[in-house]
Amino acid sequence: MTGGIVAAIVVGIIIFLLSIPLDLSFHLRVRERLEFRFSLTWFFSLVKKEFGRKRRAAKKRAQRSWAFTDFLRIRGLLPQILRLLKDVVKRIRIKELTIDFAIGLDDPADTALLVGSLWLPAFLLSPSSPYSIRLQPSFADGTVFRGYAHVILRLRPIHLVPAIARFGCSRVALRLLGLLISGRWKRKR
Repeated sequence: MTGGIVAAIVVGIIIFLLSIPLDLSFHLRVRERLEFRFSLTWFFSLVKKEFGRKRRAAKKRAQRSWAFTDFLRIRGLLPQILRLLKDVVKRIRIKELTIDFAIGLDDPADTALLVGSLWLPAFLLSPSSPYSIRLQPSFADGTVFRGYAHVILRLRPIHLVPAIARFGCSRVALRLLGLLISGRWKRKR
């Protein structure tokens, strides 16, 4: 009886934690150089982790007994991964979107074609939503690409459980797991 109550409490806590939204924030700025930041915010902003574009020393990688091409040989892997990505993308909501870029090419006609082709989808998306999208053509001499983009995406991890379970219980995932385990087994010998 006590074990059942403890198990129910643990399951309740896990469901509660998975129901708390996770915010993914992307920030891109282009001036003289490219700056990119990515951050995760969870548990009512108590848990934050920020990743930036920093150069790190190259790590030596361990020799692997399997190659990426071994994964590609698994029949049906690509459709399953695409289905998983499609299910995940369906669950992501755009909380905030701000785009402001000045774009210019050497030829003013090319600049007009590029900005015009980008402007129409931005215009159709922007007026009826809280998104702020601004594309400004630059007809000055030379190539110009500067500005910034800021996107905040929100998802609830519990909504991903069915998609991940569907992928994890498929034959393809079991073959992939077998390949990973056999590769690790061969490496330890």
